[in-house]
Amino acid sequence: MVKMERTVEQDADITAEGKDNRHLLDKDSNQKLKQEEIEQMKKEGVSRDHLIEQLIENSATFHGKTGYAQEKWVKKKKKKHLLQFTVLKPTTRLLCEMHWSKGPSRICNLRIDTLAQILTMGNIHANSTVMVVESCLGLVTGAVLERLGGFGKVISFYHGDTPVKHHLDNYDFSAEIMGTLYNYPLELVNSLKHTKPDQQSNDHAPSTAESCDQSESIQTGDKTVPQSYSNNDSANSGEQTNSSQTGSIETLSREETVPDKIEPFGNQSQIQTVSEIDSEIAEAWNKGSKGSRWAKKKNKPQKNRAEAKLNRAKEIEEARKIILEKNVDCLIVASKFYPTDILLALIDYVAPSRQVVVFSQFKEALEDCYAHLREHKGLVSYRLTETWLREYQVLPNRTHPVIQMSGTGGYLVTATTVIKEDT
Repeated sequence: MVKMERTVEQDADITAEGKDNRHLLDKDSNQKLKQEEIEQMKKEGVSRDHLIEQLIENSATFHGKTGYAQEKWVKKKKKKHLLQFTVLKPTTRLLCEMHWSKGPSRICNLRIDTLAQILTMGNIHANSTVMVVESCLGLVTGAVLERLGGFGKVISFYHGDTPVKHHLDNYDFSAEIMGTLYNYPLELVNSLKHTKPDQQSNDHAPSTAESCDQSESIQTGDKTVPQSYSNNDSANSGEQTNSSQTGSIETLSREETVPDKIEPFGNQSQIQTVSEIDSEIAEAWNKGSKGSRWAKKKNKPQKNRAEAKLNRAKEIEEARKIILEKNVDCLIVASKFYPTDILLALIDYVAPSRQVVVFSQFKEALEDCYAHLREHKGLVSYRLTETWLREYQVLPNRTHPVIQMSGTGGYLVTATTVIKEDT
């Protein structure tokens, strides 16, 4: 290793003419080029280097700035007038920084360094079974899936009727990785306590019965209709047949109700046939933007709701079986809801000598959670920590902390599970 020393000549180059910015004033008149002229140059397809050169030549204060100020000025003008972007592969770091820049409150003020500590303290690795309760736009779940790489299982708890999966589309995971994700509703967590592992097949009779009823289907034309729905349809068709026989409902065809030609009204001499009217309506429908959208929506294949419910019930059943095995390797809670109740409801399903990580942007919520964990008598190594990050600007002779940076990245409670003694 060789020590490199700065020479006096290099320092002299920086302040060769004794320039500084003390006499510079930020005025609009410093730039001789008008905005209209700049826009015209952009329309003519002027290269980026030529555009920056023109801005420098027509600036009255550029040559009076220091070298650092000139570099900063050029960087600012490039960002303003030149559109540059780079296509990058989606990663957890990029997505976290993107959500943080748009609005930290959307992801519960979860910073990238805090997310890294969650994955590290949770000991997330391949062939692990992880339970995740989060409301950070799928950021924690996506980070766990990315770390597992398709080897392991992730049980994501969701609030509401259906799981929100479109947030994970930003990761562009393969079908193999998405196959390791299981969703389970938070509303059914309390029902796990009343289910024994050896009675799973009997206790889940409602979901099994629904699957049996929905699996029995009959073929009607080109569609497959479940047996239960076919019975209702047959009953409704029977009622319609009876009503039609009594004469209460009369169904007439198009040819019987609409004549082939429309009679002229008043002095109207133009007569249009039904086919011509239909063609005009179809043409207007296709031309209109709203009509075209409705046409695309109409032609779009409709999903079978019964099949979707059946698949969701199967997924919930598989997640329930995994949870009741009580062999979960890690429990992560990063939710906007109060974490204590969620943690106490799920901690018994974590295997011994495994990690529990709870994140919150508020210290008071984790202080209460910390007190309840100490009374649980099934945990050791309690820790309540605050994540802190200082970002530095690293430039020649200008290395210093960034002026605008976040004050805190949230708080973490971590603990290790042990076998709880029966008292």
